Amino acid sequence: MDPPALTPAKFHRQGFGEDALFRCLVAETGDRIAGMVLLTPGYDSQTATGGMMLENIYVEPGSRRLGVGRALMAAAGRMALDQGLSWICWHARPANVGAGLFYRALGARTESVTLLGIDVRLLVGTGSSRL
Repeated sequence: MDPPALTPAKFHRQGFGEDALFRCLVAETGDRIAGMVLLTPGYDSQTATGGMMLENIYVEPGSRRLGVGRALMAAAGRMALDQGLSWICWHARPANVGAGLFYRALGARTESVTLLGIDVRLLVGTGSSRL
């Protein structure tokens, strides 16, 4: 698997300002960052409700099992409620057993969906109608 493409410069450019692509919450322990969560806006047409997509949650190995992940998830939940949003959802790889156990301990449930993705460049010029 390739390393993440998110660099400090991209993080600053894409996460701050008027056109920010995501929101970031950071947990600190003492004077160091212990973890972070990245969130993007979401909308569910089935329920006609807004929510947040949790794009990434990361807790430093030395800060795991200390409540940092729970605190980040609770802060994300408070932020969503403050914005009048109804839900937070995310994807997790089935092989990441520890993450699955953590999410279920929070009360999360597994949804039966198939996650699909495509590079938008593959959609351009495919002969499909333009809107």
